[in-house]
Amino acid sequence: SGFHYPRYDGRLHEGDEVQLQSQRGAWLSITTNPFFTLRGKSFALQRGMNGGFCSVVESDPTGKIVCGQQSPPRTSWFVLGGAGHKVSIQLQQGRYCTDRPDGIHCDAEIVGSTELFDVVDIGSGRIALKGSRQDRYCADINQGILCNEDSIGTDGDSPTSFRVVSDAVLDPVVVQTQDKNKASTFVVHRNDIDKAQVSFQCKDEGLYLRADDEGTSISCSSRLPWPFLATRRKYKRTNNGEAKWDLRSVTFQSEETRRYLESDTNEAGTLVKFSGKDPMVWWIHLSGACETLRPLIRGVNLGNCFVLERWMAGYLFHNESGNPWQDACHAQDEYSLMALLGPSVARRRLEEHWASWISEADIRWMSEHGINAVRVPFGYWMVFPMSPFVPGQLKYLERLFEWCEKYSVTVLLDFHGLKGSQTGSPTSGNCGGCGNHSCGKTWLRFLEEQKINLEVIRRLTVRFSLSPAYLGFAVANEVSDTVGKQDLMDFYQKAYDLIRSQNKDALVVLYETHAPSLFPWDNFQGTLMDIHIYFGWSIDKPTLDQQENLRRARARIAHVHWPVVVGEWSLAANGHPTLTWEPHRRDAFFDKFAKMQLQAWETHSIGWFYWNYKSRFVNSTWNYRDMCQVGWLPGCGKELEFGPSEWWRAPTCVYAYMDGICKSNVADVAEIPYTGGGNPMWWLVPVAAILMVGLTTFAVTGAINPGWKKLLWDGTDDEFRREHSPCREEARGLEVGWQWVTPNAVVRGGRGARGQTAQEERFAELYGAGRGQRLLLW
Repeated sequence: SGFHYPRYDGRLHEGDEVQLQSQRGAWLSITTNPFFTLRGKSFALQRGMNGGFCSVVESDPTGKIVCGQQSPPRTSWFVLGGAGHKVSIQLQQGRYCTDRPDGIHCDAEIVGSTELFDVVDIGSGRIALKGSRQDRYCADINQGILCNEDSIGTDGDSPTSFRVVSDAVLDPVVVQTQDKNKASTFVVHRNDIDKAQVSFQCKDEGLYLRADDEGTSISCSSRLPWPFLATRRKYKRTNNGEAKWDLRSVTFQSEETRRYLESDTNEAGTLVKFSGKDPMVWWIHLSGACETLRPLIRGVNLGNCFVLERWMAGYLFHNESGNPWQDACHAQDEYSLMALLGPSVARRRLEEHWASWISEADIRWMSEHGINAVRVPFGYWMVFPMSPFVPGQLKYLERLFEWCEKYSVTVLLDFHGLKGSQTGSPTSGNCGGCGNHSCGKTWLRFLEEQKINLEVIRRLTVRFSLSPAYLGFAVANEVSDTVGKQDLMDFYQKAYDLIRSQNKDALVVLYETHAPSLFPWDNFQGTLMDIHIYFGWSIDKPTLDQQENLRRARARIAHVHWPVVVGEWSLAANGHPTLTWEPHRRDAFFDKFAKMQLQAWETHSIGWFYWNYKSRFVNSTWNYRDMCQVGWLPGCGKELEFGPSEWWRAPTCVYAYMDGICKSNVADVAEIPYTGGGNPMWWLVPVAAILMVGLTTFAVTGAINPGWKKLLWDGTDDEFRREHSPCREEARGLEVGWQWVTPNAVVRGGRGARGQTAQEERFAELYGAGRGQRLLLW
């Protein structure tokens, strides 16, 4: 349950494990083959395993090579050169070695065809040489080295075997391969996601990639991160010339020379180098990643609290006499209602509404019945109450935060009504004609008003981002698909930067219009895709076959590239006259209908917000509290209970509310070792004993921003995981403990020295530890 991997994204975050493929199709692979590692290095050749060293006979004017020296003399040191599939062998004094009929001689001044050799790695630090004259292997014949053998001897003392001796470190070199199974894995090191500098650690070597001084090769040779400049290519051309978003393409430059990483060919065994004047595209393939994990969000919407909706509280849309307006164009949205009422009447009416729609008792009820979050729709007039809107909302939002802090309920601020309207419908609170042509032009100009809209985001983020109840910010509710794609993405980027500048851990929620999860963002992290699912509206009306309904629900959310939050859903069974059904039939339908949706949301998303907590209708399927008390939703009785909110600690079948909870539902989870105390609902307490220290306030802990990390690894043993997990390196503050999950147990360790505040204890009891906690999954 929870996340769907691979992420299929080229953002290159800290701890990502990636493989790189060139635009020509070849993969990058690390090799220790001396053919590559010896290039440009001084080395000597020793005959067999313990034979003599091979050197130039000083008395021979042709520079003949003979093997027999007990130690490598001055004339035995060679340098490997060349850039293709064959290499030259050069004396340190400058002459090149030649394959001649009577043996190898080193007296050539230039490189010709007979001055080229193949170097064959035969293992254990040994190589074989193949001359170009007859394409045969070279062997020590006591009187010299003659290239006349058809094969390489398998014995370590074979005359075709030479041991390489070098005073230089022979670092593994990066070459290309056509075999994906031979592609190497690199671990991304990136201190600042907002900057272009990226380093790659060779996973199996422990060293970082760096280019040589000439930029002619790349090797695993640096003990410190060596920066590449990474730039995402955001668009690619299709066959018909259309520009499409490109999620995984990146170009790399040397920070020193500004030359691009390139390969001349896609042939296997060729080097890559920083020598390109023009960008060459590299594709990122993600094989593992560090991601923030959070307990399942189980929330309700507080719709009609700060953005009025006529269908939910029609009496608010009546005239001063208490009657509805007769003109269909009157009071379609909150803007037109305020204009009709005038400031004094509107202020009096709304003060009464704001003071009573949600009470402290409501927040306490939510906390006691399994709800850990509220989504709070608001409009721009919360911050800028321009006429005809009236001021006064903000103090009620502050009061709501105080209640939520008190009862450990988190708050997602939901920008429901952007100035100029993002939906063109009454739900935005200001939509002009609101889709009714006879009432005037419908507004859909929020991007024209983005200066004010972005300032609303900035001010509310500054005001509430330090609250322990602050969960995050939903940037724009249900944006119309008539808005331009690129213009919307540009707005999202500005909004993201404002939100993230105040809080590194807050969720940034983007609505699904134009699929922002498919846009190649440079620096996004902690983002969710908001999807609203109402049967009969956003998907087909529900069938009586709940398995078919489950299939449809899953199809809407299971394959999105980002984590999904179902920001709105309900038990409204549009298309079925359920009010006319017999009670037993209605009960049976809604019982399964509710369990079906919960099963879909809690196995394929990171959580949900029910629409709505309440409305003016009694026992309506739009009222979460009523549906809970009826027994169709969890939290109000023992017949239907929520599975553990820490989804990574439980088998997926725990959330199979409709299919029948698996045998191991609570039993298996109960067998996981736990040391958190005697809370009777202990499965809500994942790690109460493991808390981060060093925070002066309880600003980002518990369910709000636990900072748990998920790392997809291969079969490496547990001890290696504990010591080398890049997720551990990301801790903000002191590292106080670790935790990871195996199929059978949870292992925990560590605790900070500072005690908890009462407020921290309350959050910890419900939602677990702070940002210092570590979770490792594979």
